[in-house]
Amino acid sequence: MRLIRCRLESVRRHRELEVAFAPGLTLIGGGNETGKSSLVEAMHRTLFVRATATGAAMRDLRSTVHAGHPQTELDFEAQGHHWSLQKSFSGSSGTCRLSRLGEPAHLGGDAEDRLAALLGVEEIIGSRQVNRILPSRWAHLWVMQGLAGRNLLDLDGSHYDLNGLIAALENQASDSLQSPLDQHIHDQLEVLVASSFTSRGVKQQSELWKRRQELQQAEQRHRDACQQLEMYEAACQELDRNEQALRDLETVQAPALQQQRRRFTTLRDLQRSLAPLIQEEQQRKQQLKTLMSLDAETESTDRSIQAHRRDLEKAGDQVAQQSEQLKARQASLNALEEQRQALEERGHSLRRQQEIRTLETRIRDYQQRADLRARLLAQQGSLQNKLAAAPSQTSEALSALQGWQERLRELEIRLNSMASSIHLEAADQEVVLDGVALPEGQTLQRSGPFRLQVGEGVMVQVNPGEGTGIAALTTQRSQLQTQVNEGLRQWGAQSLEEAKEQFFQRQQLSQELALVTARLQQLDQQHPAHADGTESLETLQQKRSALQQDLGLETAFTMDSAALDQALLDCRATYKSVQDQTRALRAGLDALERTLRTVQSNQQERRVAVERQEAQQLQRRQQRQTFVDSHGEQAQIQQELNGLMETICLQQSKLLALTAEAGLEREADVDKQLAALEQQELTLARRREDLNREQGGLLERCDRFGRSDLHALVEEAAAAMDLAIRAEQQQTLVAEARQLLLRRFQEARRDLSRRYSMPLKQSINHFLAPLLLEASDGCELNLDPTKGLNALQLQRSGRLFEFAQLSGGMKEQFNAALRLAIADTLRSSHDGCLPLLFDDAFTNTDPKRLASVLTMLRQAVDLGLQVVVLSCDPDPYRDIADACVMLPSLEPTV
Repeated sequence: MRLIRCRLESVRRHRELEVAFAPGLTLIGGGNETGKSSLVEAMHRTLFVRATATGAAMRDLRSTVHAGHPQTELDFEAQGHHWSLQKSFSGSSGTCRLSRLGEPAHLGGDAEDRLAALLGVEEIIGSRQVNRILPSRWAHLWVMQGLAGRNLLDLDGSHYDLNGLIAALENQASDSLQSPLDQHIHDQLEVLVASSFTSRGVKQQSELWKRRQELQQAEQRHRDACQQLEMYEAACQELDRNEQALRDLETVQAPALQQQRRRFTTLRDLQRSLAPLIQEEQQRKQQLKTLMSLDAETESTDRSIQAHRRDLEKAGDQVAQQSEQLKARQASLNALEEQRQALEERGHSLRRQQEIRTLETRIRDYQQRADLRARLLAQQGSLQNKLAAAPSQTSEALSALQGWQERLRELEIRLNSMASSIHLEAADQEVVLDGVALPEGQTLQRSGPFRLQVGEGVMVQVNPGEGTGIAALTTQRSQLQTQVNEGLRQWGAQSLEEAKEQFFQRQQLSQELALVTARLQQLDQQHPAHADGTESLETLQQKRSALQQDLGLETAFTMDSAALDQALLDCRATYKSVQDQTRALRAGLDALERTLRTVQSNQQERRVAVERQEAQQLQRRQQRQTFVDSHGEQAQIQQELNGLMETICLQQSKLLALTAEAGLEREADVDKQLAALEQQELTLARRREDLNREQGGLLERCDRFGRSDLHALVEEAAAAMDLAIRAEQQQTLVAEARQLLLRRFQEARRDLSRRYSMPLKQSINHFLAPLLLEASDGCELNLDPTKGLNALQLQRSGRLFEFAQLSGGMKEQFNAALRLAIADTLRSSHDGCLPLLFDDAFTNTDPKRLASVLTMLRQAVDLGLQVVVLSCDPDPYRDIADACVMLPSLEPTV
């Protein structure tokens, strides 16, 4: 089969598209979103999907920007004829037409069936089969975008026409892949194996399954007999242990618990009688401690009161001393304050004198600037008048005048070069030049036409320059002379040099005026008028007068500037020194005041503390007297305490003896021990009941098991199990022998399949040759008649790589070689040609490897295959392409 032409209408972004395919390699190029994949999918659905199909697969073909249903037309060669296929995908009303020259056209379902026969497929698929079957159709011939790196042999045989491939390989081999006898034997072996085994294990109701069931039943009976014997023996042993436990409980454990209870009861009574004595002892100790604490606090408070009184006397002395120091410091501070005020008045006087001198300096500067500004203004007015009187001509006018003068000079030179020189050397007649006699030996020049008369009868008119151009030059000279004269008149000059001199004088005046103006602006910027914030001359004079009046005329000018500045510096230094002394003295005075306040505060705090402690001491003495009245003095309390301690000591000795006899610790809680003992007695009673109940059950079990001969039952079950084991082993040997024979037969068939797959491997290696590094490199694969091709591997440099281990680019190249080899094997049953299509199938291939891929594609074309390559970058494929189609960029629809 060979593709010839494809035409699309209203398919996705294509309003109308027509592509012609070359018999060899066709290159279809275009950028992203130009509709390359849309073309491929439309052709694929046209070949394999019914026109009446519905669903997402058909809706996907519809255009969202162009009206109408998707319509396709595909021309191809098959079975030696040129066929034209037309489809309109419009759902249930879709149409299909298949025609060839010389025959009536096939329509509708008849056309779809005829198309399936031409393509070698079972049927053209409908709506329900699209999602399941369509991706496998021609998956070995057409590489859809994004699937170039997928291993074709990981899929089932429906993706690459397994039956056709086996038939083609059988035609190339000398032996058949499987003879009828082989197939019959294989089927019989499969039946025999299937009678015993399934894919999940042993088949139910088979002989082997029955033997194993019998064996399991015999084993179960043997296990049951052994279990009954073990249970009988275990029950007897348990009955013995039960009787022994009952004897121990009655003779040992129960008497021991009763004796322990008597000990704990006596111990609890002794602890209860000892508790009031201990509590009374604690009370006496606490009373004695309280009385001793009151005595100690009273003595300590007396000592503290004495110490506070001594501190209070010291604080009074400190207050008096600090008050005297404070008075002395205040007197010194007053003296320094008077000195500071005097220095401050002198400093004010000196600063006023300095301000007067500063104002006088500013007044002089102000007057000097005013004089300078007046001179500059006068100079500016004079320059402006001169500039107004000078001719107001521009540099362009001067340049034009210079140009006219230069052109006039050039015309004079040209006219002079064309002038004629007349020299009369000798004459025997009178020679007249323009009515004037020309004497011998004289030379005259004429730049224009002139008349020369010789004698009375000869009159000659001479035109210099052969009579061409002189008149025009003369006219131009006259015009230029007029322009020059008019220009000089406008300048008021007699010559060009005079005009230049006037222009240079005007420029010089402009520069001087600009300089004066700039000086005025600079002067105004440095010393702006008083309107913007600067004081005027009158204001400065008024300030000076006011300062002189305030200071007094007799002291206004007694010192020069240097002496005044030095006096002011000395006054400031002295004032600073006095101010520092005042600040230090004031700080010391503040410190003394703070110290005095602190001492006074401490004195008051000590006085309050003494009063508070005296009140507390009085209260504490009253509290002690009340306590003694209630409980007695220390000696009485101590005597009562000693008697209590002797009684408690005797009781504790008895308690320790009973505790040791009961096996308890000294601090053990007897009530808890009694509670635990009661729990043990309760547990012992429950244990007795459990043992009695268990004894009855054990007696019943031993009686039941002892009615039959259990040892004989075990021996009978063992003999039956041996017979079942031998029967199962024999049947297993038969079934495994059948399995082994079937496996050996399949291995022989696989060996024959490997010989059948050799031509396909050689074809793949032939296409891979440009990509292989060594002669021993190549591919490996297996051919199973039922499972198809599998185990695709690549051997490189002595190592065998699985397909999944290859790089992304190598997967694309290996897949391409596999598809070309399959197509080359199948083409004999398809009129010697099959179309292979690669939609952006080499995106991961580097430029160096791409050259080898191009060689591989060209080899496929040379063998008779048809190759279609779609690529976003068509430039590398142009050299090997037989036809190149560039899809136009689709403009966005508004």
